[in-house]
Amino acid sequence: MAKKILKTENSGDRFKYFLIKILILFAGLILLVTAILDFVVLELSGNAMEKNASNLIAANSRQLELNINSYLERAETLSTLLFSDEAYYLYDETDPGLSDYDKIKSEEFLKNRIVDIGLMENYSDFGIIYSDDHKVGWISHGTEDLFPNGGMYEAFSVYTVNSRKQDGWCFGINGSADRIYYVKRLNPNAILVTALYTRELSSVFVFPEELEEMTIRLANNDDTIIYSSETSEIGKTLPKEISFASSDSDYIINSNVCSNGWRVICSVPTDFILRENHRLRTITLLISLGMAVLILIAGLFLITRLSRPMDGMVTSLQNMAEFDRLSGAMNKGAFQEMAETILSQASDDHVHIFVMLDVDNFKQVNDKKGHIYGDQVIARFGRLIRKLYRKDNSDRETLIGRLGGDEFALYTDCIGVSHKDVIQAVREQMDQVLSAFENEFEKEKESCGISLSAGVYVADGSGISFRELYEHADAALYTSKQSGKAQYTLTEAKEG
Repeated sequence: MAKKILKTENSGDRFKYFLIKILILFAGLILLVTAILDFVVLELSGNAMEKNASNLIAANSRQLELNINSYLERAETLSTLLFSDEAYYLYDETDPGLSDYDKIKSEEFLKNRIVDIGLMENYSDFGIIYSDDHKVGWISHGTEDLFPNGGMYEAFSVYTVNSRKQDGWCFGINGSADRIYYVKRLNPNAILVTALYTRELSSVFVFPEELEEMTIRLANNDDTIIYSSETSEIGKTLPKEISFASSDSDYIINSNVCSNGWRVICSVPTDFILRENHRLRTITLLISLGMAVLILIAGLFLITRLSRPMDGMVTSLQNMAEFDRLSGAMNKGAFQEMAETILSQASDDHVHIFVMLDVDNFKQVNDKKGHIYGDQVIARFGRLIRKLYRKDNSDRETLIGRLGGDEFALYTDCIGVSHKDVIQAVREQMDQVLSAFENEFEKEKESCGISLSAGVYVADGSGISFRELYEHADAALYTSKQSGKAQYTLTEAKEG
């Protein structure tokens, strides 16, 4: 009888321990759910903060672009005043037919006009340079010192890149970072050179107080910083994290292109925008932890006082696997769903590439070496494809799916790339895939005769269905099989 009572007590203790474990799990679940809810709310709040900040930065960047354009256009407009009289812009100091007297009179006339125009703006340089480096007007010592061996005309003339207006802007001439230059061709042997101090741009770059941590930069096409609110950066190369910002960047960045091709770039550290959100996240997580502890204590008290048998416990778990465990590629359903999502958002400038891959004579592997070895071949093939199509810096990723057995499919799209360039890139990629397959499965080729056949379909535009891409690529794959295998067939359909 004593043994029986002891056994009953042990069973009760075990059940009580079971309830305690359930309580701990429940408290942990409460903590997790609360933390997730807090995280979701704060994440939404953070996203809203980032969006608002991004909109504010974008609006400020746009205004700065307009300010810069206005600043540059004012200098360009003043320069056009030299075209009010043919005597100003047609005079050619290198003309051997002009007498010294004519040159003196013409240059005196020009100097007076240059002085009148130059006084309208705070120029550091405003003068005309001829092909023999003769100068009329004022060219500062700072600019002349950049050319101790001459060649000023040649250096500046290459910047008249605007074929319509015969003008252009330049910065960093011979390493100089204190001036920006505007050059305009007057005639085949003369160019107008005007210069403004970069420090004058500080009057243009004004931003709201709520973005006190924002850095404003003006950069040229070579990513050289012309102006920056961080003055030590002027003349240096734009930081990579600003020039090549990605979705996981530590900065919120907005860039606008000015009328002369220069870029206004505004950036704010994301941590600065979310600093308050981070503080709230810490507080809410501590509150969540406290709630879980209170629930645990209350539950233990109730278990001690009111421990009762439980009728049952039903647990339901649903897990939709997206990836094929053997090959590491997407399963057929996930692959099709993701491809259809991308296709539904495609515009007319998209180019779509769909590839079907099939291992020739794969049955021979299973027959000669067994299904376990065959699974290893599929796994190796999956790793090979994922390695070849690993995502780079581009925001476009190739979808890789296993449609069944030894059949794989690839899908990707391109924007802003010509159809011809896409075709060339696809051919190079397919040559690489076939070559890599042959190297990887050299032994299996000798023993089982396996090879790789592929069908590629390239189409432009929007409104294209997954089924259309699949059927055309599958037909191309069939052609490769019928034509002797170990090759690819590419078909294409241009929009319209």
